[in-house]
Amino acid sequence: MDAIKVLMVDDEERMRKLVKDFLTIKGYRVLEAGDGEEAIDIFFKEKDISLVILDVMMPQMDGFDVLKVMRCYSWLDEIPVIMISSEDNVDTVRRAFDLGASDYISRPFDARVVYQRITNTIRMYAKQRRLSAMVADQVSQKEKRSQMMIGILSRVVERRNGESRTHVQHISTLTGMLLDHLVQKTETYPLTQEMRRTISMASVLHDIGKMEIGEQVLNSPEPRTPEDEEIMRQHTLLGARMLEELDAYRDEDFVRVAYQICRWHHERYDGSGYPDQLVGEQIPIAAQVVGLADAYETLTTGSGSQPPVPCAAAVQMLCTGEAGAFNPVLLDCLREIENEIDDAMRRRPETL
Repeated sequence: MDAIKVLMVDDEERMRKLVKDFLTIKGYRVLEAGDGEEAIDIFFKEKDISLVILDVMMPQMDGFDVLKVMRCYSWLDEIPVIMISSEDNVDTVRRAFDLGASDYISRPFDARVVYQRITNTIRMYAKQRRLSAMVADQVSQKEKRSQMMIGILSRVVERRNGESRTHVQHISTLTGMLLDHLVQKTETYPLTQEMRRTISMASVLHDIGKMEIGEQVLNSPEPRTPEDEEIMRQHTLLGARMLEELDAYRDEDFVRVAYQICRWHHERYDGSGYPDQLVGEQIPIAAQVVGLADAYETLTTGSGSQPPVPCAAAVQMLCTGEAGAFNPVLLDCLREIENEIDDAMRRRPETL
């Protein structure tokens, strides 16, 4: 096993030697830098530095400036820094911690105490890295399961509703993109990553109520009559009822969000939608986003006798209200990520 690397940064050679000799005996590999600039050079050259012991007062570049550079390159996320200094006033110590130092030791110090604090800090960061890796793996697995579920559900919907699997998956992808941009743009909708993932996956079920519509209406090659259109509108209530009848899962977040989407994704911001003529923020944000995604996808792929329109034209129609009234903030999001959406919609379904 390779020795743990510690970088000792101090302009006093005597101090560097003292720490290096003691830590070397304990099995550490100690790198040395006589000032901040030399320390930065070492960061770019050396890999796997586990900890930095950093003096505050140095020529050329002091310890505070080194911390600023480390923070700029996000090195502090992986490398803990223990500051050492004869300065022990409150302002100096507070500034060190504000800039990202993990610990602060005042001179003179006991080498054994320094060793113990180094060991404890390295162990703590190693534990954090293991936990971060575990969380990242869990998120990756959850994302994989989510994509698998989307694929399965979209295939089920495709077989019965006549909607293509591509359409259903595009709705999920577009919903996710709009939500991610929305939370970056405004704090009005405090949606966590988990909530956004749930909405994106639940969007696959937005038209599940169509499974209750008769074949002669749902997939008829003839133009629909006004009576047929009224029957088709019932899919929002039918889908919501299907989910409402899942007694064992009614309180689950996924089912609750899917219910909102199924029932209200055809509501419009000005109250002109259906089935409940909700207005503005009466419409749950999940239903607002999926409704916009569905409208965009319908315009760009065509529907019935309506031919598809280019992506840019679809965005224009939605933003001007020609294709219904939507949340102005969501329309801004759509406009701002228009090119990214166009690229995503061009991919094959298997890559979504």
